[in-house]
Amino acid sequence: HEEDVAIGFLEEYDLDYEIAVVKVPAVLDVYCVPLDHQVQFDPHGRKVVAVGRDISDRLLTTSGTCTDSRGSQYSRYLMFSTCKLSEVMQGGALYDFYGNFFGINLFWDMERTIFLPRSIILERVVHFRTSLKKSVFLNLVKPVRDKKRQIRRIGVKLLPRPEGSIKIFGDVYPKGVWSELEHGVVSHILRNLVALASFKGESKLRTCTGFFIDYADKCPTILTSASLVRKNDAKIIEGLRIVVLLPNRERCEGKLEHYSLHYNVALVSVKNYTVDCPVDLNSEHLDWSTKLLAVGRCFESGLAMAASGKCTRWSGNLDCKDLQYTACTITKAGIGGPLVAVNGKFVGMNYYDRNMGTPFLWFDLLRGILNYFKTGQTNYMKILHDSSGLICRVGCIVKDGEQQPPNRRSEDKILEDQDEDASKDERAAIAHPNRYWYRNGNLSVYK
Repeated sequence: HEEDVAIGFLEEYDLDYEIAVVKVPAVLDVYCVPLDHQVQFDPHGRKVVAVGRDISDRLLTTSGTCTDSRGSQYSRYLMFSTCKLSEVMQGGALYDFYGNFFGINLFWDMERTIFLPRSIILERVVHFRTSLKKSVFLNLVKPVRDKKRQIRRIGVKLLPRPEGSIKIFGDVYPKGVWSELEHGVVSHILRNLVALASFKGESKLRTCTGFFIDYADKCPTILTSASLVRKNDAKIIEGLRIVVLLPNRERCEGKLEHYSLHYNVALVSVKNYTVDCPVDLNSEHLDWSTKLLAVGRCFESGLAMAASGKCTRWSGNLDCKDLQYTACTITKAGIGGPLVAVNGKFVGMNYYDRNMGTPFLWFDLLRGILNYFKTGQTNYMKILHDSSGLICRVGCIVKDGEQQPPNRRSEDKILEDQDEDASKDERAAIAHPNRYWYRNGNLSVYK
């Protein structure tokens, strides 16, 4: 308006009702239409005016009469007007001649224009606000709740938590650590970050995070965790349907292309979607002092989350020597998500440990696994990340069935069920990561 331009971002949408909420962070001197005033009137037969604005800043108006589907029990819900609209007026407001807001024009190329009544718009906006408040509340209360739970775990058995009861972790975009990143880094992460869910019939079984990688030319490919499709006994659940929440918040079907139960890695492909710049797995040696981000996306809300921390020199009591840990704290929603440095470089893929930070697989091993999927070749170039310099050696990919899968700590296991000395060692390693080396269940002290 008047050659003023403001940047906005998509905050909420509802494809069923054909509406979207775009949030403009800048403070604007504009009049906001009240949705919740109590004026009651019969819209049938009222003269109305539809308004819109084209890209040249020209105000467009057209008048007509408000009608409804008379004779139907649903007449107060399905509303029409005789206003003849152009395409750019779709999404514009509809008023009566007294200035009362009637609703939003939805479809322009019809004999009678359908509009969404004010009452339904208000109901959807209240729903959006409630959903956002729930997400913000869970994110703010999480640190206090986790501290209380950690105290209760010592000597007190906790009841199993329902699947998916905790979703949010770290900072929700664009707050917190997201504001510390360069715009290009944030954009690259968000354009490749997806959430996935597996379904058996109509029942949702698992959710996790994934990200687009440069793997196949025929269709976009997502790297994620095989937890999406695996049973607890290290077998794939047959007959699953995979749904992918894309970066643009659209949902589509995914197809399981490859998986490794030994490394808990899976590849899922999607169709009819373009990825401009997928994640590059050809990273370089990591400086141990580099700040890292464990990134995830919530399947239900679409929120992007990031928890920060540094790479540590402990690996808990898991016996997989290929796993390393960071001090980032995530939830199950972050399983399969990328671990990236603050400069945007890809470091690895995250898993979940409820007691000791976040385990992850290094990029070089993931690159070897992907090459094995493509060629069947098991040898790969392994970088010795514990070294101060860039030293490589030949590693070997373990095929499914050749060895027992690495021990995975049960997600329902509690501190009371563990060896007490191991619990003390874990807590010491977390509290003083520069003093203790805790790997494969053995604690070492730096001198």
